Amino acid sequence: MKPPSDRTVKIVLFVIFVMTLVCLPFAIFGEDFVLPLLESREKQTGVLTLLAIALLACDSVAPIPATLVIMYLAAKAGWVAGIVGGTLGMCLGVLAAAWLGRTAVGRIAPKFFPDAELARLRESLQGRLWLTLACMRSVPVLAETSVIAAAAMGVPVGRIFKATLVPNVVVAAIYSVAADDSALTAGITFLLTMVLSYAVWRIGTARTPKA
Repeated sequence: MKPPSDRTVKIVLFVIFVMTLVCLPFAIFGEDFVLPLLESREKQTGVLTLLAIALLACDSVAPIPATLVIMYLAAKAGWVAGIVGGTLGMCLGVLAAAWLGRTAVGRIAPKFFPDAELARLRESLQGRLWLTLACMRSVPVLAETSVIAAAAMGVPVGRIFKATLVPNVVVAAIYSVAADDSALTAGITFLLTMVLSYAVWRIGTARTPKA
């Protein structure tokens, strides 16, 4: 078996580094506080919606289970609130993750890649940016990791935002329409959404020429 190239090893290490940053708040603080916080405002539709948006906006730096937040909001405030609040929250979360990637992780990226290699990776990523970010939006940890990594490699924040806008609407709509108080429904919806994302990824990469 041919050993992985130095480039592949560096990419894997960089992704693991970013994933560790995303997972660290979950390991330190846990996510048990989220549901009681939402339940404390379940009778106040407006406040609950604003709270859900704020939680989703902090998704990249705080242990926020986005699926739970969107489905709870939709179950208590209606599917329209779930779609609107979920979309706004995830879009703000993308901007926050991109800012973190650009200002913080972007300073560390050159430690992994020389400038020329970083430019090649950025060009390759931008060639399939929509596909990559869209298919990651429903995957925990990878949703934030992909945005942070893209911004750290120098992909413009505006392009990242545009690439994730429609996927954010789709993800929010799926979870909002399927929302109820059943853990089984939540689990099935979550799994089916990830399977769909994977299928789109496979089809898209098969049709996209390699960089």
